[in-house]
Amino acid sequence: MTSALPLPHPPIETEAALAVRWATAAFGPLRLNDGRTLRVIFPGIPAGGAGPDFRDAMLDADGDILRGDVELHLRTSGWHAHGHLSDPAYASVVLHVVASDDVGASLTPHASGRGIPVLVLPAESGALPAGFTPPCVLAVGRGLDPAGALTRLSLRRLRIKAARAGVIAAQHGPAHALYTLLMEQLGGSANRAAFASIARWLPLALLLERAAAPPAGVSHVRAIAAELHHAGAGLVLRRAGARPMASPVRRLDQASACIAAWFPPGANGSGWPDALHDPGQPPYRVPGVSRAVSIEIAVNAVLPVALASSAWPVAAVEQAWLALPSPGTYGRLRPLERWLGGDRRPFSTAAALQGGLLLHTDYCSRGMCGRCPMS
Repeated sequence: MTSALPLPHPPIETEAALAVRWATAAFGPLRLNDGRTLRVIFPGIPAGGAGPDFRDAMLDADGDILRGDVELHLRTSGWHAHGHLSDPAYASVVLHVVASDDVGASLTPHASGRGIPVLVLPAESGALPAGFTPPCVLAVGRGLDPAGALTRLSLRRLRIKAARAGVIAAQHGPAHALYTLLMEQLGGSANRAAFASIARWLPLALLLERAAAPPAGVSHVRAIAAELHHAGAGLVLRRAGARPMASPVRRLDQASACIAAWFPPGANGSGWPDALHDPGQPPYRVPGVSRAVSIEIAVNAVLPVALASSAWPVAAVEQAWLALPSPGTYGRLRPLERWLGGDRRPFSTAAALQGGLLLHTDYCSRGMCGRCPMS
């Protein structure tokens, strides 16, 4: 019997074809432009959208373990042509994969000062390998239900958040801890540090004191908003790429809505707010704030502080945590959602989504694929 000939790799003519070729992670040997050999431990998670093409890869370059993102271009000059040189979104790229090298440099520069290794990916290297299939996909195919493991991971993540909230609450009280975590959450990845600085420079007690006697016709919430906007006026805030509803101005208004709802006129901001005294009420319903953002505030501020400060019984916090609806899957978890999905929605609740984030952080992004609770 004549065996079938191996299928050659198709020519790499598009970045999509290059991405498919990289994602196989079964080719080799590979050699970087700087002379080092490269072994792919984990090719990374396809990112999609803006930013690097693959996230959280793990590579071995002659014994140097590289952890970070991978960017793909048909030609090496695409790095400069696409404006990545000074883009902070590409500061974590550890490998620049190209189909052809039209520059001739061993490293691709980033404005941070790092030199990024360059790999010219060969178009032909024998038989076409099978695509990378994470072990969790095979486990789900054999009938694994990820719900139990995601719940356990999510409760662990709640306690991680509560541990940090407890430090702030012990120093400044639960009300200020709630305010601090609220500001950090609404700052998002782009402005978290800047929004946290507002909470330091304008403590909650001072904010409420200044907003206590607004001019005639100015509501309590607008008085709080004015103080927050004034405190943030001198900060350098990133606005590029932010949706209108996620702009720094809009986020400060959302913070004002939460603070006004939790601390009405006359509240001194020293203890747990009366508005959140009943664990039976959904903690994500904040007037003037969208459902998804309100859920994120509950996950990252309300429930961690409630647990850390013993404002609610542990069982009540866990019950509220597990009952929160999902705010929507984060972009970096969409590949994991597909891998764990099968015929179900693995991240149908906020708790499951938090479990997925911890799974991604502790395993997927650390080269631990195959050793996680889902494998």
